[in-house]
Amino acid sequence: MSKSSLVLITAIAALLIAGCQCVAQLKPLDDVLSDPMLEERINDYLVENVSIIGFGGEAYCAYEYLNADQGGDGEIYIWVLCQEFYLDQGSVVEGSGISLPVALQTEEKNDQLEVIGHLVPRDGTYYGPDVRTIFPISTWPQIMPQNEEETDQYNYRADKLMEETRLKARLDYQLKIEDQGSG
Repeated sequence: MSKSSLVLITAIAALLIAGCQCVAQLKPLDDVLSDPMLEERINDYLVENVSIIGFGGEAYCAYEYLNADQGGDGEIYIWVLCQEFYLDQGSVVEGSGISLPVALQTEEKNDQLEVIGHLVPRDGTYYGPDVRTIFPISTWPQIMPQNEEETDQYNYRADKLMEETRLKARLDYQLKIEDQGSG
């Protein structure tokens, strides 16, 4: 065996060993998304960076994961509904709201996934092209339904997420009303 062949074999072996070590350090996606604090970090990020406050109230967000390989490229694909609620003459009422697909950009820090940014499609004629650029093809039917079944799923998701935000607001505002009354 020549010296150059031995050097080549050694180099290939070193690359294979290094490659195997990198793969072994990656966490399975289920482990990343099952982090109990991830949901809270995502919700806090959405309230702070995606929601709209138009009436001086508080935003409540709910989301659902879209059918895609999540986090493999540092992004988590979700459908988000954020709704503002505020008190008006003693009643909790809805203010500004937003419902749209969001690609959360993430980074692993201190053994946990942190949201560091997001992408959303623009409105109008940009919406479709932006969806196709930002989101994997497996999510498109959930974002832009093309048939009755997809439309029914789209509407069901919207209703479910809206109900989640209403429940969060009811619970939160009830606690606030009780706190104000006991002072």
